[in-house]
Amino acid sequence: MAALSALYPHLAGFVQAWFHQDCDLDGDDAAIMAEARRAMSAAERAALAADLRRFLADHPGSLADAAFLRHLEPDIDPSANGQSTAAWLREILRLLEVP
Repeated sequence: MAALSALYPHLAGFVQAWFHQDCDLDGDDAAIMAEARRAMSAAERAALAADLRRFLADHPGSLADAAFLRHLEPDIDPSANGQSTAAWLREILRLLEVP
């Protein structure tokens, strides 16, 4: 089976670039996503949204927690703040698609 970073390359790159270990110094999720939206082209946002939707469909509920940490190797753990990874990714998707 291919590594999830290869299956979801836009998601993997996005998480590494924007949600690094010191991302809390850049603001909350909404502030980070506002900056990411400004920096990304419409095509990049669409590709990331597609990866997010596919990841959430492929790893429903609590399956997203382990898959996210194990295969995407992020510097952050969304579940450490009391929310599930799936809920956090849905919020990131919502913030990505804010007009």
